[in-house]
Amino acid sequence: MSPELELHKDKNGNIATNPVTGWITGTLAGIAVLLAIQYPQTPEEIANPSKQIQFALMPQQCLELAEKLTTLAKRVLEDQSGNPPH
Repeated sequence: MSPELELHKDKNGNIATNPVTGWITGTLAGIAVLLAIQYPQTPEEIANPSKQIQFALMPQQCLELAEKLTTLAKRVLEDQSGNPPH
């Protein structure tokens, strides 16, 4: 994450989050990758999310994002189990 970016916070000062309920990926004109992420705005919408955001990512951005997400996911799994992931 770029140092100049700040996370959105709720009225209590906590980091605001929404669960990801689905996604779509594809390519755009053979030069970029499409990532559409679906999410609910309220807990009542979890079964039928009303929001979706779409991104066009360059291939290198995808690789960097995938590497960072994989590293963080492995760290969380290790912290939860006490064992390194396979």
